[in-house]
Amino acid sequence: MREVDTSLTHYVLYPATVPIIAAKLGDEVGAMPAVWTTTVSSSPPLVMTAISPERRTYRLIRESGYFTVNLLDFSRVDALAFIGDVSARFVENKLELAGIRLVPARKVPSVVVDGASAVIECRVSRVIDVGGDHDMFIGRVVSVMVSEDFTDGGWRLESYKPILYVGRTHRPGPVMRRFATTGQVVAVEYARGLWSAVEERRRAQELAEEVIKEYASKLGRDPRDVAYILLDAVRNMLSGRWEV
Repeated sequence: MREVDTSLTHYVLYPATVPIIAAKLGDEVGAMPAVWTTTVSSSPPLVMTAISPERRTYRLIRESGYFTVNLLDFSRVDALAFIGDVSARFVENKLELAGIRLVPARKVPSVVVDGASAVIECRVSRVIDVGGDHDMFIGRVVSVMVSEDFTDGGWRLESYKPILYVGRTHRPGPVMRRFATTGQVVAVEYARGLWSAVEERRRAQELAEEVIKEYASKLGRDPRDVAYILLDAVRNMLSGRWEV
């Protein structure tokens, strides 16, 4: 065995199923893959998904109080990868480009992925700030719909091919996300060529860091302290819209 950096902990725990988390707020809809999604209680049935606040879907879930968990068959792996790499903040029609269609959920005021192999509809019961780069949404399961490939004993893997996320390659060279299923592995190009949108998002993050450093310099404080001050200010500003 060899020691690796602790930042790779989540890769060590892969492969894992990667559902699409979808949400709706008014007329606005969004969807993104979230591999850090799992059940945390069977009685009552609770599902947890961890999402970064920078994600547009985060706001839709937090302000609406609902989300859905959608499992796709491996035949749609390219579409799933694409909507994870490209942010709707910079490419408004990303779902259309990926071939993903959202339709009304059955029992919650939200949306689900049309043609999904399974759908779990949830009402947010708690949001947990874990002190890291993702927040945990705990959802009370309201409804579960599955395809004929599912039985009381689990999935028939002879017919249902789940999407399993393995990890990704890094620069230099093309960035490739790696997905697997029963007996098959494919490599999907990062953002499927839409580098401008990816770079625009990266630049937005850099600008935010520059603002923090500028304020830290003016205040004569450590940039990390200023970042927490701004985070607290943002949370206070939005707290009225985040009530669950």
